[in-house]
Amino acid sequence: MGERQNLLSVGLLKLDRITREVTCNQQVVELTTREFNLLEYLMRSPGRVFTRTQILEHVWGYDFNPNTNVVDVCIQRIRKKIDPIDEASSIESIRGVGYRFRKPEPKS
Repeated sequence: MGERQNLLSVGLLKLDRITREVTCNQQVVELTTREFNLLEYLMRSPGRVFTRTQILEHVWGYDFNPNTNVVDVCIQRIRKKIDPIDEASSIESIRGVGYRFRKPEPKS
């Protein structure tokens, strides 16, 4: 059970919370600590929409200027690293609200 909790897997993306390694389609993706923490936060609840404020409080650990674009910039950096490997972007922007990690399509 413990091993499953330490390995998050959604679609082609796998995140190991122990080794702090992220792979997409079996290719290692180099992320900064902040990018890793943000991706982990989103991957833990695929399909759930998180507001920028929730992301700031969880990933940055404190209240932040609500007008900052630090979350958007971090999301863009993650996408630049993952999207070339997995064309179907895993992180969706929810206009006016925030972001969510896309649930994988059910296999038919």
